[in-house]
Amino acid sequence: MNIKFLLFLVFLSNVLFGQTKKETIDWLNLKLEGCPTISMSYCKNKRYLKIEYDGTFSIESYDFSIYEQYLNSNNYKSKVVFSGNFKELSPNSVRTKIIQDNLFIYATCSNGKCVTQTNLGPDEYYSIKSAEVLLGVTSNVELEFRCKKAFIHLINLCGGKNEPF
Repeated sequence: MNIKFLLFLVFLSNVLFGQTKKETIDWLNLKLEGCPTISMSYCKNKRYLKIEYDGTFSIESYDFSIYEQYLNSNNYKSKVVFSGNFKELSPNSVRTKIIQDNLFIYATCSNGKCVTQTNLGPDEYYSIKSAEVLLGVTSNVELEFRCKKAFIHLINLCGGKNEPF
């Protein structure tokens, strides 16, 4: 009888506590590593999200000429790096949008501007702070609910707080 009760408690603890921070980060990094090429009227864009185990993230965003066939880190028109920490984002701000069969996932800072946006050229170099970030893009729109849930879970695990109003 005691063994059954202990097994029940172990099963219940796994269900109640959900995925760990490491499991959530690994899942998001895996699901968002194959970033699609986003075609806009004036350029093509590719974004690469990397989440570290301490809750920090960096997103490398490359713009390419619309005429460029082979996109790589040597032939970009501009490169922008976004960086921040999930503890500074608001869990209730995570939202998704489907545009041209791609899923875009956004989040907003809980207080002020917490995301550093650094333009690394090749022509202009500057750094600014912003209050919103495009966390990731995937062509698998079926992941919408799961990605949104995972980002909210990760922000909560990192200590992010909901906005009061």
